[in-house]
Amino acid sequence: MTDGPRKDEVRLPGEVLGLGLNIVAAGFLFGYLGHWIGGKVGGADVLAVVGALLGALAGFYSLYVRLVVRPRDDGEKKSG
Repeated sequence: MTDGPRKDEVRLPGEVLGLGLNIVAAGFLFGYLGHWIGGKVGGADVLAVVGALLGALAGFYSLYVRLVVRPRDDGEKKSG
């Protein structure tokens, strides 16, 4: 009799979806903030684009840290 899907098979799609949503949400949030600030000082369109790009960069940095830096640090802690 099988025990059903393994935990990794269930957890992995959720993690991948979360990482993608993280990038999109950061882009939208920073884009909205750029548009809002631009409305106050002028140049809402330019600041919205700049904000969206900064948000996407922040999301990609978070993705990089989660997929590259943390596993590397965890491997060093286990081996050392």
